[in-house]
Amino acid sequence: MALDPPLGWLPVDAVVVDGRPGLWWMDMSGVSLTEPFFQQTVERAKVKDHRRELFTEFDVLLQLEKRLDSVPPTGFIFHSSRCGSTLLANACRAIASSIVLSEANAIDKLIARFITDAEDDSVKESLYSVFLRGTMHALSQRRIGNEQHLFVKFAACSFAQFQRIKRIWPRVPSIFLYRDPIETIVSNLAGLPPWLIDNDRRILASIIGVAPAVVAEMRLEELCARTIGSLYSLAQRVANDNCLLLNYNQLSLPVISSALNFFNVNLSAEEMKTIEHVTGIYSKEIAATRRFVADADVKQQDASAGVREMAEKWASEPYHRLEQKRLEQALPEPCF
Repeated sequence: MALDPPLGWLPVDAVVVDGRPGLWWMDMSGVSLTEPFFQQTVERAKVKDHRRELFTEFDVLLQLEKRLDSVPPTGFIFHSSRCGSTLLANACRAIASSIVLSEANAIDKLIARFITDAEDDSVKESLYSVFLRGTMHALSQRRIGNEQHLFVKFAACSFAQFQRIKRIWPRVPSIFLYRDPIETIVSNLAGLPPWLIDNDRRILASIIGVAPAVVAEMRLEELCARTIGSLYSLAQRVANDNCLLLNYNQLSLPVISSALNFFNVNLSAEEMKTIEHVTGIYSKEIAATRRFVADADVKQQDASAGVREMAEKWASEPYHRLEQKRLEQALPEPCF
């Protein structure tokens, strides 16, 4: 069993054990991915049911790819952090017979290896592409039997590898969500996300184009502004008929319906009703009891002079170029 996880087991992390890189698996049979983030579901399953776990090296993915009945990707969600991507993922979760993988560690850690351990056109780049495809295939296995849609929300920094991801899945429609840079920086500084305080500075160094030592000395306001500015610039370059841009300030029930239409999903009246309820709830709360309250004005008021300076220097121009590109795109009609 240690070499061949049974059906219903999912790769919940990418790890190194005794010097061997591989995947940490957990028995997720009967566990619905209902939490806003995949790792929250994993923690619930661990605490509640004491699920069995095991480690394998990556080669097991090649065996499983032939055995597993999995759902091909329906749509990819990328974002620049704190900009409504969790809300969109929650709306996708309201669709019957759907699987939503929201920032699963095994996926985003493998994507990070493209940055830290794989040069362009190298053997390692090819290997990590195979591992990433196999990991996605394992995570999207039909554990109930009638699953039809797979939506994948990636961590913010994974967008930096958008072009490599699209080489693996070139036809999957993608949405990139973003927000006013001042509001994004204020939100991230108020509750520091892992990507902003990660000890491995190679990822952010690669995104903003400096040495890791420079990142280590950088103030968080500047680091955040330069990172999201770089993501905005990339989004402006890659947006096309298969990559839709959405600004946080657009998000509403009709726009979310249009986004799902972009993913080629037709919504039933019952699903629309569920999504309407979802849009009124704070998206990151597991209990789904806290009402959503618009906070753009508050975040603008809370922005320090340092935040405004860094936003203006590193992110404002890319943001405005991205806005111009978005206005050139045609938003699909709502599903209702």
